[in-house]
Amino acid sequence: MNDLKEQGNSAFKQSKFQLAVQYYTQAIERISPELEKLKLDSKIDSSNTENLIQFKQLIKSNDCLHKCLNNRSQCHLKLGNYQDAADDATKVLLAIPDDTKALYRRSLALKELNLLDESLRDVKRSLNIEPKNKDCINLIQSLSKLFQDKTNEQKSTKTQVAKMFELAKTGTGDNRLNSLNNLIVLSREDSGCNEILSINGIQNLIEIKNCDSSEEVTLSITRILASLCKNSFARAKIVFNQLQAELIASLISHQKETISTAASLIVQNMIYSLTDLENKRKTKKQINQSYEFTQEVQEYIDEIFRNVIMLIMEPKCSGYGRDNCIDLCLKFVDRAQGCGWTSRFIVFGVPKLLRVAATIPELNLANSLPLTEHTKMHVSCCLSAVYDDIFTDSERETYQETVNKFIKDLCERHDNHSKLKAIACIGVILQGPFDVGNNVIMQHNLLNLMLDLADSDDPIQEKIAVEAVVYSASKKDKATGILSEGIDILKKLYNSKNNSIKLLADGSTQKLEQACRKILCSSLDLDSKKWASDGLAYLSLDADVKHILVQDHSSIRALFELANSDDKNILFSIASILANVTNANAAKKPSEEMIKLAEYAKHHIPEENEKDKEIYYKKRRQVLMDLGVGNALSQMAKHNSDSCRELIASVYLVLAEETLNRGKLVAAGAGKALIPLASSATDLGRTRAAQALAKIAISINPELAFPGQRVLEVVRPLIKLLHPEKTALENFESLMALTNLAGVNDSVRKRIVKEQGISNIEHYVFDEHQDLRRAATECLCNMAQNEDVLFVYEKPDNDRIKLLVLYCGEEDDIKLNLAASGALAQLSENSEKICQRILEVKSFLPIFKQAACVADVEFQFRIFYILDNVVSKNKDFLTQIVNSELMDVIVALSKLDVEKERVKVKNLACEIVKRALENKLIKPTVASFMTENDSD
Repeated sequence: MNDLKEQGNSAFKQSKFQLAVQYYTQAIERISPELEKLKLDSKIDSSNTENLIQFKQLIKSNDCLHKCLNNRSQCHLKLGNYQDAADDATKVLLAIPDDTKALYRRSLALKELNLLDESLRDVKRSLNIEPKNKDCINLIQSLSKLFQDKTNEQKSTKTQVAKMFELAKTGTGDNRLNSLNNLIVLSREDSGCNEILSINGIQNLIEIKNCDSSEEVTLSITRILASLCKNSFARAKIVFNQLQAELIASLISHQKETISTAASLIVQNMIYSLTDLENKRKTKKQINQSYEFTQEVQEYIDEIFRNVIMLIMEPKCSGYGRDNCIDLCLKFVDRAQGCGWTSRFIVFGVPKLLRVAATIPELNLANSLPLTEHTKMHVSCCLSAVYDDIFTDSERETYQETVNKFIKDLCERHDNHSKLKAIACIGVILQGPFDVGNNVIMQHNLLNLMLDLADSDDPIQEKIAVEAVVYSASKKDKATGILSEGIDILKKLYNSKNNSIKLLADGSTQKLEQACRKILCSSLDLDSKKWASDGLAYLSLDADVKHILVQDHSSIRALFELANSDDKNILFSIASILANVTNANAAKKPSEEMIKLAEYAKHHIPEENEKDKEIYYKKRRQVLMDLGVGNALSQMAKHNSDSCRELIASVYLVLAEETLNRGKLVAAGAGKALIPLASSATDLGRTRAAQALAKIAISINPELAFPGQRVLEVVRPLIKLLHPEKTALENFESLMALTNLAGVNDSVRKRIVKEQGISNIEHYVFDEHQDLRRAATECLCNMAQNEDVLFVYEKPDNDRIKLLVLYCGEEDDIKLNLAASGALAQLSENSEKICQRILEVKSFLPIFKQAACVADVEFQFRIFYILDNVVSKNKDFLTQIVNSELMDVIVALSKLDVEKERVKVKNLACEIVKRALENKLIKPTVASFMTENDSD
């Protein structure tokens, strides 16, 4: 333990604070692993520690432990880890309350954590023990100034808040509005919020709103209320209790979008503050378990959800308000990341969402709910989120039964519009939980109803029918009988007089796609373009359609222009088209063995369409690149649908397969777009986005491809790509990319270490696959420059160094030799322990003797560089080399006339010989030896 402490002290003196922390931590863990895990509040009373007596006695009795804790606290201060610094100092003070170093260090840490009262308490206590301690005196002066500044700020804030409220009450027009805007600024700080509440600010704001209901004043007041309940449980409770639910409902229901959105922010901030959800999301738990809340908090949650759900079906609520209410449910209803209201929402919320989904604004019916153009998209997302959060069969059955009952009730009514509402609702459900919608269609035989609608001359009915059919056919593998009958419906709809309905032509597939392309390029109506893109998404599964479509540059450019839309459905259709055209999701070809087996069994093997062969899809990809698909993909990547993001990632990957495309993709924003895709799409989408990032990082300087902070953000997806369940190619490309990243700077190397990259990389150092083994070793070679990696390789009882030495002797694999020797060169330069471990490898001498004579200059140079590092660290090491057969090779090379490129190797050999001469371990056999070397 003392050795580890001394190593920590040495690292601290060299300003290697992180390395010092690791040494101290290792020493503390050896003495008491339980103490290392212990977390203490700085307010703890050391006299009241019945359950901590054993730790108190341990720290008192073990001087090494005491000093390691104190020293590590100082390291954490240097690194800016103030909570860790305070925690270590608290452990010392638990046992030794009068330790002035610990008191001073905890005071510094608490000051940085803005716990000024506690900081002052510690430094005063330290100063009472050492009245002349200059550091403590300076710290007290600094704290006094902070206290004075805080007091002045509070006085100033109090004055400003009172003045602004007076102006808001008595002023009119711009004067009132300016004072309220100033209150918005004040409410962004805790001091301002507290002062507003201390003078009964909520009631004052309500009174101002009652006497001036203009939109500008209402918006300002709403924004102040949203700020008041942000980041504070206590303030959120006050707002919740003082602000009437009716007032919040009226603000959310407001016809002005900005006011409605600001009012929904009140509820959002309230939920975050009351539940502490942002911090809870950082803790690990099983995804099917809800977060635990106190009874008081749970009552708040229940009341908020009941009000929000009721507002969804309120006819007086605006379309914007309805969207905001649905979004609040979407954000907070689930148990995985929200408030765990899923089971109740299925019963109380889903029926209300279905009623919104069944609303058809074009019918202008009495009591029809106001909707925006995006409302149904919000509904489908919420329905999908709730369904995805279900983990029990009983909940899933309840969900399906709720939908079945709703659709059945509509279909059984005898009025003119109920069946149309049922189909409209199905269209929304199919965009969310597809399986649920598909099940309803099959169970109630709704395809016949769609045919009836298609036969009508009513454009509204035709439009509802085409929307439902297109979405029902969007997932070919799940659509069962929908596709065969659905295409007939679409063909009938082509005869419609309405261009927004006339999507698919009667006749061949080529004629159908020709109609879609025509509408896409000529129509000014967004809905028409939407249905055209939906039709092409389905039709482009056909190889001939792909070939025709990609030759129509106008249609492709029209699709790229549509990529700027924020409509979820349009973006999914475009992503599907691009994936189809590029063969991004092409099925894998059967192996020759499977083909022979099928022939033997007399099974039919579908022949591959000529247009789906490599020569064709590569040309299609290049056409898209030339037309600017990179910019469209970057824009579409902002979309939050996982299925859409998976398609985008797939397209990025196949385009990045061509090395020349990678620079163009980066220039179009691929580096920025792919990082979030690699963390928030489906499993397949994340993998494909990560592999696309890897391809880019392999070919392009990472600092150019991922400038600034982004070069750190790309590390995590690459580490996740490095997994035994991934393909060998994915693993190889991940290792190659990490190798390039590790060569950027030490910040990147630290991030790789932090993301558990070393253990993942080392797994492949032992792999049987030659390329994977070599790539992993090359990556470790670049990582060896990091002090954390050095610390890992210095640890006793492991064979890491031995393996690298053995790889230096691997025959017929010069790339592996170079990687292993490069890693050893880096490690041995900075560590005497590493040099000792190299010499301890039994096969070191024969391997290095052979390697010292190789023809490859770079490998030979690295071998001699390692040897020079070893002999320079310790005289005993030098003696071992001198007394070995390896010295004969070194001396011989130092005397040879060598070619120009091998001079650097000879110089190292001469340095080793000189060192041996200086230490009198050898005697010069030729009098002119030193002179000859000088001439070199």
